[in-house]
Amino acid sequence: MKKIFTLMLVISLIIFILAACSEDDTTNAEGKIELDFWTLFGGGDLEYMETIVEDFNNSQDEIYVNMPALRNSDYYTKLVTSVAANRGPDVAISHTSKIPELRNNGLTEPLDDLAESEGLDFNEFTENLIDGTELNGNHYGVPIDTHPFIMFFNNDLASEAGLLDENGELLMEETPEGFIDFLLKAKEALPEGDMPLALSNAGDDPFRMWWAFYFQMGGSPMYSGSIDSPEVTMDREIAIEAADYVRSLFHEHEVIPLNLADFYQDFQTGSAMTLTTGVWATGIWETTDGLEFTARPLPNLFGEAATFGDSHTLIMPVKQDTSSERQRAVVRFMDFVTDHGTDWAKAGHIPAKETVVDSKEFKDLPYRSEYAEVAEYAAFPNKTAYGDMAKTIYAQNLDLAWTNRESTEDVIDSLIKDLENLVKK
Repeated sequence: MKKIFTLMLVISLIIFILAACSEDDTTNAEGKIELDFWTLFGGGDLEYMETIVEDFNNSQDEIYVNMPALRNSDYYTKLVTSVAANRGPDVAISHTSKIPELRNNGLTEPLDDLAESEGLDFNEFTENLIDGTELNGNHYGVPIDTHPFIMFFNNDLASEAGLLDENGELLMEETPEGFIDFLLKAKEALPEGDMPLALSNAGDDPFRMWWAFYFQMGGSPMYSGSIDSPEVTMDREIAIEAADYVRSLFHEHEVIPLNLADFYQDFQTGSAMTLTTGVWATGIWETTDGLEFTARPLPNLFGEAATFGDSHTLIMPVKQDTSSERQRAVVRFMDFVTDHGTDWAKAGHIPAKETVVDSKEFKDLPYRSEYAEVAEYAAFPNKTAYGDMAKTIYAQNLDLAWTNRESTEDVIDSLIKDLENLVKK
């Protein structure tokens, strides 16, 4: 009996030690809570985020954040696989449009109770952004930015074409006809080899332009209803009208050359007067020697203020047996990152916290204040579990319109059918 008692005591002690070790895993050898932070960033974005993480690590002695470099191309696959295997990070970057899919698969934690305990106030964020992270009354992400679709123009080329007023503003009427007239004047005035507008005729950027004009025309949501079983509610006629307008820029008016090898390079080297793309390009242009440019919101041509937008958010992936102490550390880190939105804005993004956008430090940054207002009306993808797959379907179908291989009516009909098939049970 004594041996059995001794054995039971040893087993109990082992269980206690293992449990203690499991809890002690919260801290590293220096006694700090060590968090793994995954991001999809590369290039300049990665460098700015590395600086913010380093500043956080140096700001206190309780938490240390690791940020391994990951390949953007398969980021979400790695994230989903690792979390499902309970080997995921403590905190990760997700696009707002991806959160419904991650939450629908049970891979992200709600943040409201933890945010309240750590003093992270969702009311400090731009309403349009924070709404995108809310599902069924809970927030599943903390936005750090908006990165909408905007317009850039080359000051020298616009001046050469006689399209700037005495204040350096574009001489352009913000109507469908006025925008085309502006680009046609540039086409006539610019030297041979220079172009009025640089834009790819395939992929994300022309899709984003179509999306912006669709919602400027008052288009209805692409999807409505539940997250996992939505109904396609795209307005077919408006979708066709928006596609006709974008297609006309390539073909009828020929103000965008087809099959550009690198439309970013065309703008960067001074061969394009205007370019439409995301705000992340700001950081590229301002570090380009000799490039004098202006950044501004995409023109509101059709009445409703709208453009394509998405947001980078910080999420807390589900992690079995994690401690409440570790989770609170994650929220402290999230709050620090959003408070340092001005540092993140150096990449071109619009900070998510209104207090940061209103700060003198942010307003003193060049260019950003010119388009910061766009965060308030950017049209985000609908909250569905099919966001990534739907985006691919949009671009694949619409590419056929930009290259004039199919009529816009056929393209939109195929697009609607493919979106409906995507969500069929």
